[in-house]
Amino acid sequence: MIPKKIKLMLALFALWFLASTWSCGEIPAKELTSTALDKEDLVRVNIHKLIVDPATQNPVVTLSDPDKKRVLFIWIGPSEARAIYAELQGTKHFRPLTHDLLAGVINEFNSVVHRVVITHVKEDVFYATILLEKDGSLVEIDARPSDSLIMALKFKAPVFVAKTLFEQLALPMEDKAEIGDQYGLSLQELTPELSEYLSFSTKQGIMVSGIRQGSQAAKDGLETGDIIVDIGGQVIENVFSMKRVYAETDEPVDARIFRNSGFMTLTLHLP
Repeated sequence: MIPKKIKLMLALFALWFLASTWSCGEIPAKELTSTALDKEDLVRVNIHKLIVDPATQNPVVTLSDPDKKRVLFIWIGPSEARAIYAELQGTKHFRPLTHDLLAGVINEFNSVVHRVVITHVKEDVFYATILLEKDGSLVEIDARPSDSLIMALKFKAPVFVAKTLFEQLALPMEDKAEIGDQYGLSLQELTPELSEYLSFSTKQGIMVSGIRQGSQAAKDGLETGDIIVDIGGQVIENVFSMKRVYAETDEPVDARIFRNSGFMTLTLHLP
């Protein structure tokens, strides 16, 4: 006989699992599982910070390697972003929320989250798995990266990304360049894989990774996530070409910008 308490917990867990799966419309991924990956196939990452995509106003969680040389961007839902933020801040809720409930079920079964692995991308959707450990045995569960990260935070479990995925989509933080303290613009190199993920078809361009509030860049209308394609007719291929144009320009100049799947023109006042 299974105790009523255990039956109730199993029922609640099943309801949560079905609701989260149906709501996101995901099909369990079979292409790549975390148990099929060796340690050398994985990159351990940390949650770097939460930001907002200015084009869609959707939250984005950024994951960096331990040396903070590269960072991976993953778009998530607002409720998951709030849950991640609450865990990072150590906020405790008066009554358990959905992820608190799931953590409670795992604890009641004397299990722990062993690790979380973000395995691959399919049709612009990231896939992840949660590995639960009980009595030395591991059980792998398909999950959204956002839910996986929340559970990793709750159990202080390590987070990994498949090495091939990280190398393809992570941006090199060391290549980030500040274009003048007066202008307030931060840039990062745009990789071919990231261009494909952002539905950006041309090869040239550089991505705006940060805008200082109140700066001239903000006044000119630039936003985080913009891709600068050319300035004054000069193609921007990388950080260095942007620096060259910045140094040579001393009057307002038109720039072609890719934003929200379309092109637009902004007039930049580079100091």
